[in-house]
Amino acid sequence: MLVDDSNAVAFQDQPITQLLVKVATRCNIDCSYCYWFRDATVYDKPKLMSADVLRQLLQRIEEHVARYSLVDFPIVLHGGEPLLWGVENFHRFAEACEGISSRTGCDIPIAVTTNGVLIDDEWLNCFETRNISVAISLDGPAHIHDLHRRTFQDTGTHAAVEHAARMLVSRDIGVSALAVCNPAYAPEQYVEFFAACGIANYDIMIPDATVDEKPPSIASFYNGLFDLWLAANRTAPTANIRIITDMITALLGNNAPTEGVGHKPIELCTVMTDGTVEAHDVLRIAGDGFTQTKFNIFDHAIDEVRNEPRWKAARDASINLCEKCRQCKFMNACGGGYLPHRFSKANGYDNPSVYCDDLYSMFENAQSVLESHLHVRKQGGERVNVRDALTRA
Repeated sequence: MLVDDSNAVAFQDQPITQLLVKVATRCNIDCSYCYWFRDATVYDKPKLMSADVLRQLLQRIEEHVARYSLVDFPIVLHGGEPLLWGVENFHRFAEACEGISSRTGCDIPIAVTTNGVLIDDEWLNCFETRNISVAISLDGPAHIHDLHRRTFQDTGTHAAVEHAARMLVSRDIGVSALAVCNPAYAPEQYVEFFAACGIANYDIMIPDATVDEKPPSIASFYNGLFDLWLAANRTAPTANIRIITDMITALLGNNAPTEGVGHKPIELCTVMTDGTVEAHDVLRIAGDGFTQTKFNIFDHAIDEVRNEPRWKAARDASINLCEKCRQCKFMNACGGGYLPHRFSKANGYDNPSVYCDDLYSMFENAQSVLESHLHVRKQGGERVNVRDALTRA
């Protein structure tokens, strides 16, 4: 589990393998920590994706998956609040993707990330019929959620969102929850709330911040969360907490599926409502216009974004770590942390994460727990835990 950066992975170029599609640039609630509206240039984009842009996007998707003979091509519908695009457009998009799949043999799983406020029976039927998985933004119990996720009239949204989450769980829909960590509260409050809602798959995400900010420490929260995850899954898998399973996956030498953990290139492609294409949308926390490009789906094929300077700069920054990260024993498992959390106005992305010390503590704790719980079986059937096996080696 200790990684020497002399064995760093050689990163190969590959086709773009997933899309984040911004079908709406506005939102129906007013979250105080939202990265999206840190960049005022989002207001320059159309509020909703038009039929012309959608038609061109679908053409580019089919060209892309056919050209590279892709086996699958996941798409996440995002915003703003993507449900503002309307249920008819969701049906239209999903039906078109089903057609592309039938012609190309490429599976195109569709997911949506939503605040949940607009979900009703019509939306539930759409998600279920079209096999659209749903990630609902829900910051745990009401007293935590309503601190930041409020309406424009300054009222809480928790009651509506919890109701939506429970409706989703009651149907044949793939459901996960996305919470943002508030380290002022104990992780038990999140874990107990999601268990009560019947939500087994969720993430408690690290709050967005750049190196120029001073966010509170998160290590104690996540170390406690790791212990809760272990206790919940000791006899049978009952809770999948994404950040914890990603850390374990990375510590065991495998690629974590999300971009915030592990040393790997970030190659996300974001399509805006007007058809322009950008790099990772969360990079907007760096300031106004920071992600803007002149690249668009009308003039360019999807994979040509690899030649776009800002996209390429973000991709390169995701794997070219600062000196402190390169010397760290957790370099491969941590990967420097989430790319936006490495940004500073002085050095761009050439910094340790603003959460560097916390991340080190989190990986140190996870490694220690894994070493005490994982075993190797020796010839003759003797079981030795990993820590003892390493000591004897």
